[in-house]
Amino acid sequence: MGLTNSRVESEIKKANEFGDRIEGLVIAKGGFPAGERNTPLMAYWSVVFDFHRGVLCLLTHKFYGSAFALVRPMVEAVVRAHVVILGSEEDLRKLREDEYRTNFSTVGKEIDDAFGTGDLFKNFLNGARNALHSYTHAGVLQLGRRFSGTDLAPNYREEEIVEVLQTSSCAVFIVTNLVTKHLGYEAEWKQCSHLFEEWGRHF
Repeated sequence: MGLTNSRVESEIKKANEFGDRIEGLVIAKGGFPAGERNTPLMAYWSVVFDFHRGVLCLLTHKFYGSAFALVRPMVEAVVRAHVVILGSEEDLRKLREDEYRTNFSTVGKEIDDAFGTGDLFKNFLNGARNALHSYTHAGVLQLGRRFSGTDLAPNYREEEIVEVLQTSSCAVFIVTNLVTKHLGYEAEWKQCSHLFEEWGRHF
């Protein structure tokens, strides 16, 4: 399947514009207060946007498998951005020394409890973790899409591509929402939510 479908092209364009606008909210501040939690938080924020651009670029050039594989590390970076704020000193040490291992089966509820997000993270991570793992680690979901019938040709459905675009765009919103709220950028936090609502209206 090539990117000839006007819906996919439209979604890529919208996702790119949305990413530009909410990223600009934080960049326009010209800096951030450093600290043992703020500095890694901003690094996670930055890498989520890098992954987001990567997904858009890969989909544009029809590297679907690579784009799908990037969703898991993007989601994990969003999770770690929350952990760096809510986590214990031991969690921070593990993050600094690259010893932290994300437990998708438990961390969703921990984030929901800490940030008052209902069951948002728990439900998403519990529902998506197997698919995220399979696409990133060359599991059967990824391998099954290497065939169109009996031909060895990529076969990713439009709905799946759009879902990846939506998930990656939600990731940049969530991490920007977290950063602006945590750093006390109230005007930018409100604008971030407004832009997210505006972007989501067409779904």
